[in-house]
Amino acid sequence: MTSFTIENAIAVIGLLGLGGIIATFLQSLLEKKNKVQQGKQEYKQTRYLAMIMLMHSSLDFEKEIKNLRQHGRNFNSLDELKDELIVEWHDMYVYAPNDVIKTTHDLILNPSDSSFRNAILAMRKDLCVGVSLVPKLVTLSSDLLNNYDQSN
Repeated sequence: MTSFTIENAIAVIGLLGLGGIIATFLQSLLEKKNKVQQGKQEYKQTRYLAMIMLMHSSLDFEKEIKNLRQHGRNFNSLDELKDELIVEWHDMYVYAPNDVIKTTHDLILNPSDSSFRNAILAMRKDLCVGVSLVPKLVTLSSDLLNNYDQSN
C-alpha cells in the first residue's frame, strides 16, 4: 500500500482548487448568458409594447390620436401611422418569431379586433417562452376575448 505523502496531499488540494476554479468559471459563463437573455427579453417587451400601442391606435385613429401624442408619436394621419407600423414590422424580422411577424402583418393588412388579439397573443407567447402555462393562458385569453367579441 502506498502511504499518504505530502506530494499526494498537494495533488489533492490542487485538484480541489482546480475544481473550484472550473465551477466559478462555468457559473460566470451561465450568469453572463442569463444576463444577455434577460436583455433580449426586455428589448422585445419594449418593442412589443410600442407595437401594441400603434396597432391599437390603427383600429380607431381619431379616438387614439391624443394618446399617441402623449407618447411622443405625432402622426397627422392614419396613413402615417400605418407607415410606422410597416417600419416596425420590418424591424421585427430581427427579433420576433414567425408567428408574431405573420399575425402583425395580418393586422396591418386587415385591422380588426380579431387580428389585434391574435398579434398580442403571439407576442405574449413569445415573451413567455419556457413557461408551462403559456398554452393554457393563450387558450384562456382567446376564449375570454372571443366571448367579449360576441357580447359586443
